[in-house]
Amino acid sequence: MKSILRILMVVAIVVASNNAAARASDFKVQTLDGDEVPLSSYFEPGKWTMVMLWTTYCRTCRKQYPIISKFHDKHKDSDAKVIGVSLDGFDLVDKVRSYVAAQPMTFDSAITEVTKFASAYKAITEDAFTGTPTYLMFDPSGAMVAATAGPMKIEMIERFIADNSE
Repeated sequence: MKSILRILMVVAIVVASNNAAARASDFKVQTLDGDEVPLSSYFEPGKWTMVMLWTTYCRTCRKQYPIISKFHDKHKDSDAKVIGVSLDGFDLVDKVRSYVAAQPMTFDSAITEVTKFASAYKAITEDAFTGTPTYLMFDPSGAMVAATAGPMKIEMIERFIADNSE
């Protein structure tokens, strides 16, 4: 029951403004190869996209990688996918690359600066960024529909998608 309540709390953070959704999907990140791209370049038409914001020093994130990867692997060929965004900063891209290679992540990751992201997060959600892991959910049209911080369970993600699909 707690999981259902938590997912309902996430729904309370829904971003209603199309302008805010556009700002979220157009947020610039850097690929681990060094190219600057909009976050939306990772989206696929018709699929839900969950963005996991993480850092190399986040212990909770380390525990979440296998869980979030399991969700990604289960859904990537059908209705949803996961994108990771490291908030370690551009100066640590080599460290992030090595870290990603050593972790049980099956989803792609990009990188950005935490201060840049925190400012954009506040503008988009009207809430302060509280840390990692944080998850952003984009619907199949690319609009940001939810944001939440803290650990996530596969059942919560699947329930959210089921409850918000047409």
